[in-house]
Amino acid sequence: MNSELPPRFAPLPVRLRPCLGESANYYIRRLARANHLKPSFLHCYLCGPPQWFGKPLLENLATVAGHSPEALERALADANALGGTNRPRRRLPRKNPFTRHQGLAQRVAQEALKGTQIRTLAKRYNLRSWDVRFALETPHLTTAETGPLTDPVTGELADLVESMISRKLNGRQIWTELMDHHDYLVTYDSIRHYIRYTRSRTSHCQDLWITPG
Repeated sequence: MNSELPPRFAPLPVRLRPCLGESANYYIRRLARANHLKPSFLHCYLCGPPQWFGKPLLENLATVAGHSPEALERALADANALGGTNRPRRRLPRKNPFTRHQGLAQRVAQEALKGTQIRTLAKRYNLRSWDVRFALETPHLTTAETGPLTDPVTGELADLVESMISRKLNGRQIWTELMDHHDYLVTYDSIRHYIRYTRSRTSHCQDLWITPG
């Protein structure tokens, strides 16, 4: 009798090609919806304990997607940020094309991670595809002080999060709803930071403003 357990990860029935330049987060969403799964479920399943809300291993994502890790590495904009076997970095330009245009690098990276293809960005901003790759894979160009490239919890996103807080949703429930029903690229840590610090600090300032001196 064979007592070996079946592998935890297996290819999903519906396979999707990754779009060149999209983020792993968006690819997981598309893959989940094509297979009638909740994106939050597939994301947590790929990450597993204890980092349910972290980043999945590239090899795990490749297995369920039915593609090779090399194919996903070439396509996904943030592949190097995913955990897994150490892989050599892609060949990048020797000179920094964004020496005097760091804001452009951040804008290009944000658009790429939201699904805009690298070729489209290169044409839109009169760049080479390698230049776009450079913006995506050079952390000091595209990483804010608060962490990885994500939508900051401000503006419309902050209003949306506030509405969820008013419904008594906690941080995990907010992340799940954003993952399943919205297209914001926001990490669980960013949500926790907003709830614990930004929101509490804003509320404190408002209390000071309305309190008679």
